[in-house]
Amino acid sequence: MKKNQIFACALFMGTALGACTEDYTDWANPQSNSPEDPASKYEISFAAGADATVDMDQFYESVAEELQATDSVVIASLSSTNPNVASIKLNSININGLAINATVRDGNVKVNTLELDSVVRDAFFSRAHVERVFDVNMNVAAKLKSGEAVNVSGTSQAKLTPISTPAISEGGYVLLGDFTGWDPANPMAMTPVANKEGVYQVTVETTNEASSYFKFYAAYDVNGGWDAANAVQMGCRVNGDTKTENFVVWTGDKYKVETPAIAGAGHFIITLDVVNYTYSVAPATAYLYMAGDVNGWSHVDMLASLEFNNIYTGYMYLNQNGFKFSSEPNWDGTNYGADFNTAPDAANITITEPEGFYQVVVDLNEKTYTLTPVAIGIIGSATPNGWDSDTDMTYSIENRCWTITTDLADGEIKFRANDDWAISWGGTPEQLTTQNGGNIAVTAGKYTINLYPLCEGKAYCEINPVN
Repeated sequence: MKKNQIFACALFMGTALGACTEDYTDWANPQSNSPEDPASKYEISFAAGADATVDMDQFYESVAEELQATDSVVIASLSSTNPNVASIKLNSININGLAINATVRDGNVKVNTLELDSVVRDAFFSRAHVERVFDVNMNVAAKLKSGEAVNVSGTSQAKLTPISTPAISEGGYVLLGDFTGWDPANPMAMTPVANKEGVYQVTVETTNEASSYFKFYAAYDVNGGWDAANAVQMGCRVNGDTKTENFVVWTGDKYKVETPAIAGAGHFIITLDVVNYTYSVAPATAYLYMAGDVNGWSHVDMLASLEFNNIYTGYMYLNQNGFKFSSEPNWDGTNYGADFNTAPDAANITITEPEGFYQVVVDLNEKTYTLTPVAIGIIGSATPNGWDSDTDMTYSIENRCWTITTDLADGEIKFRANDDWAISWGGTPEQLTTQNGGNIAVTAGKYTINLYPLCEGKAYCEINPVN
């Protein structure tokens, strides 16, 4: 009997403690073993709020400046028609995956207007004056009258139109900076990018190992000095910002125009997008490398970018067994696989063209490459056919060069591709160039000639007498 009394007492105490624990459980953080039910089961509605369409031009016109920082909008509405739901608490909210702060009152989800504008700008990486439709993703804890709490996720939609942006300058855009001497009479012109409205680029060389400052300007009258330049200046929000991708701030914007900077010395491609009002700064390297099955996955094939504009040209033998392009003569830099994917596990690039020797042009701006079949010969007064036609060379896969053994007369020779002058090599044997290189003088005799076209700055040949 005594044992039964002890057991009953213990059972009563356990029940009491269990009830006490339930009373103090934070219902907004349901136990992990509670099932997460769909919104439909508890008839929870994730609806657009009363202010789910926001126009930032109207905002700045209608809200006093001193109130703008604290102004908020009802972006979404939470409710339930299920009689078993006692209340709903917002756990988290994001805009197209980017978190945003929010408060809930009477089911109305409110966010700060300026923060919403900033988050939408980041989500689309654009300041373009176009209506942006975006998802408002929410996770809520629904407290049931039974005391249980369940997590439910849902989405509503909202719209925001950023402030108006300046019209695209008909005269184009220029740069001033440390690398131009900040002389408003001599700005550096940017070049329009083909088939991309409002996108301009320029390659600059910086020598300051720390940072080099610059600003963008719409085309202006260079005779007007700084007054003319400053009237159309563009920059960033934080002075000295070295972000490689950033938003543009313009004269007349809601923010002060500050001066961007480039970190480090070297060649850089600066891209300005005056549709989205963004800019980017990317290192520009002189060479790109190819490693693949055909060369034993060694980075011995090279492509050159004469203008440091991310467009590279080289000459190499390719097969259909795969290769990659690399920014370094090893695997330590950026490596480009299929579709120019730079992930470590990216698939290899494979070609459907026949195995053979090609001129390869890689455009890292457009993420494209083009292949042109190439056959090379010698031509000139010293060759058997003179300047009238080529004497064909053959490609040696083993020696990785174009080669010929032939008799030459006193005179001159050059190399050219596909029996045409569109691509030719001249200069000196140690330093050949495709940029209108001079003729190569030779004396009469029998020679084995080996040509290594490679790329601009690396091409050379060997002219060896045959005894």
